[in-house]
Amino acid sequence: MIGASLRRTIFWTIDALSNGNTRKHYYNIKEIMEGDSLNGSQLNLLLEHAKNFVPFYKNLKFSRFEELPILTKNDYKKDYDALQSEYYLNKPLHQMSTSGSTGTPFTVNQNMDKRKRTVAELIYFNEIAGQKLGDRYLYIKTWPMKKSTIESIKQNVIPIDILHLNEETLEKIRVTLKRDKSVKSILAYASTYKVLVDYLSDSGDTSEMFNIKAIFSSSALLDKETKEKLNQVFDCPIIDRYSNQENGVLAQTKSTLGEFYINRASYHIELLKLDSDKPAEAGELGRIVLTDLYNFAMPMLRYDTGDLAISDDEDRDSLKTLRSIQGRRVDIIYDTKGNVLTPHTWSVNMRKYSNLKQWQFIQEDKKRYVLKVNGGKGVYSKEDFDNTLRSILGSDAEIEIQYVDEIPVLSSGKFKNTICNYKPFNK
Repeated sequence: MIGASLRRTIFWTIDALSNGNTRKHYYNIKEIMEGDSLNGSQLNLLLEHAKNFVPFYKNLKFSRFEELPILTKNDYKKDYDALQSEYYLNKPLHQMSTSGSTGTPFTVNQNMDKRKRTVAELIYFNEIAGQKLGDRYLYIKTWPMKKSTIESIKQNVIPIDILHLNEETLEKIRVTLKRDKSVKSILAYASTYKVLVDYLSDSGDTSEMFNIKAIFSSSALLDKETKEKLNQVFDCPIIDRYSNQENGVLAQTKSTLGEFYINRASYHIELLKLDSDKPAEAGELGRIVLTDLYNFAMPMLRYDTGDLAISDDEDRDSLKTLRSIQGRRVDIIYDTKGNVLTPHTWSVNMRKYSNLKQWQFIQEDKKRYVLKVNGGKGVYSKEDFDNTLRSILGSDAEIEIQYVDEIPVLSSGKFKNTICNYKPFNK
């Protein structure tokens, strides 16, 4: 088995032999993130490139960044060819495809320097949380294509497939962590950790049985209760990472209950109001709109990610932190009067139903809702659930309670507690 130190040496040697661009990106990210600057010069380069080489932007008249249109995944799919850079049409590209968990899968073309930037930011953000390049880690998700043994050895990763997150799979994770003390960190979705930490706690496992230095959570919001349980079991930092397939690491916490620090070295992030394209105020829930500063093959300028967040930063043009990330817009539930109810609302109010294995809340229309519960039949009455939900949603809510044996995860391995099929805005 190749040691972590030797792996790092091999990686950086190979990088040096190919112009050392990943290392250059790494030090650039480190300088910006540990200083007080923004990457404004890179934004100017990207805008100039888009004006000259991207058909969609060639045809637009704009003098200021804020005049650019805001684009969604559907917009990129509709005008896909017009949003590609002509400069990179015959050059090698790296493709990243989204899982389509929001119903809108699509593929993003990246120039090779953007790919190196993404690798560099992963190295940097792992490192500041305690996971060094080359360290062995456990990657828990649904694997559509099984990793080869050679790939796993090369990346020093143990892939765990959770298409069926049953007791057999949970025990496999538990045994692997206890036997292989070379595993230094875990990467998984927030919904997976909620199930895993309860299983480990019930098994009586404590931090002395493992050698984990950092826990990385991605995709959905990791609630405070789950973070505290994970901290008790593993006694290490619990790091929330906000990232996506089409771009990279967008923001990350530095501690278990800390705020998110935006990756301003690689992205420019705006928070806009839910019902307009005006900037959200400090402390107001807003839509995350990002500009990827390094993808020149398919410039993503003012891309509406579909995610929501709050920032207390006073300078709304140069956001550096996010107090919280509230999940995707499609996960936000509205009460019968149209008020936003964030995932925090549900994590607090559903906490008392501790015997449930799973629950999922769906808003079908303005006043029509469905609650699915797994493990609640004979334990909690429909009247109990109904009373709780009406206190949140309003007395005029139309609520259907369904007792089910299983609520499946998405094909990506993610699990959604809340789904909103009601569209109050035309965005």
